Amino acid sequence: MRIVCAEKSLDVHLDGETAVLGDRRLTFRARRANGEIVAIEMEGHVIPLRAVREGNTVAIWCRSRTFDARPASALSARPRETGSLVSPMPGRVRRVEVAAGDRVERGQVVVILEAMKMEHAILSPREGVVGTIAFKEGDLVDAGVELVEIE
Repeated sequence: MRIVCAEKSLDVHLDGETAVLGDRRLTFRARRANGEIVAIEMEGHVIPLRAVREGNTVAIWCRSRTFDARPASALSARPRETGSLVSPMPGRVRRVEVAAGDRVERGQVVVILEAMKMEHAILSPREGVVGTIAFKEGDLVDAGVELVEIE
């Protein structure tokens, strides 16, 4: 799942009552009242919260901050015959995860694209070396435009 607060986001994998954040594992226990989670107990601390589900997203209010939790999306950009990756939808480039000359593996995140208030990881469909990067962070892109060339 992806947790979003303001402009920051973090991919979190939940395994029972363990949250995996990159190489860090945190054990927690959900406290419930009337079937709803009202707090999380973690590392000896009880953290009150309120959560409301809206479709695929859960809005969480905790410590005067609002977080959105949603399924992480992983979209493969469509390759063109020339070896470039094209945007699967219109959006804004949030992060470019590679640089020209980098070697990439099949399935590696190349670009994070924001569309419809969700972040989408654009994955390399094959191994190769990054050539031209057509956009920088913050740029708006249309569907079908070249994002990155994989040679």
